[in-house]
Parts: sequence; C-alpha cells; structure tokens
Amino acid sequence: MRVTKRRVAVVGFAALVALNISLWLAQGVLALPGSLASYFFGPKFVRGEIILQDSAGAHDYLIDRGHIRSLGPSSLVLRERDGTVVTVPVSATATITFKGQPTFFSALKRGMVVTTVREGQSAPAETVQATPR
Repeated sequence: MRVTKRRVAVVGFAALVALNISLWLAQGVLALPGSLASYFFGPKFVRGEIILQDSAGAHDYLIDRGHIRSLGPSSLVLRERDGTVVTVPVSATATITFKGQPTFFSALKRGMVVTTVREGQSAPAETVQATPR
C-alpha cells in the first residue's frame, strides 16, 4: 500500500504539533519557535529522517538538501550545508519541480539547491524540489 503525500503531510504535521504541545507543557523552557515546519525545514535544514507508521507498517523517509555538485544519468551528487557530500539516486518516475513548477531531470543544473525525499537508504528519490542558487 502506497502512502499518499497528503497523508504523510498530515501525520507529520500532527506529530510536530504534539511535540510542540508537550514541550510547551514542560514549562515552555524547551518550546520551539512558532512555526515548527519553518524551524525544522527552514534555511538551516541539512538532512533528516522521518519515520511514520500507518496500517501498512513503518515508512522511513530520508530528506537531503544541498547544492548540486554533479549529475549522473539518474543521480545527483549534493554538497550539504555541513559539508557532507552525498549521492542520491533519482527514480525515473520522480516528481521534479523548479521553483514550484514541474520540470524534467535534464533541467537540473550544477549549483542549484535541491531537496530530495526517498523512502529507505537505498531507494531512489521520488521527489526532487529545486531552486536557484
């Protein structure tokens, strides 16, 4: 059973709200800034792993963000904010966007900033979101 992007977003948002409420109840000392999505996925974001559970089981999503160093026929080599260099395979059926508009893998260029999402360590990215440098 394939998890829809909407379900992932809803479950992720609910988990972040629950986390913020529990931290707020702990006297607010550890509470996070207002928008959790901006805090976790804003300009300081490097990479992350999110594990979601649904009726089909656990889903392990890996998210990478970095500048494109090079492109292969079906992969991206990214330099992440902390200097880590990672090769991310990209599915032939991946959803690829540039500034929010659908595009093709061939439109990606060295230096662009991309965020990739894949399920599992060895799986190819199913989502690639690109922005100019």
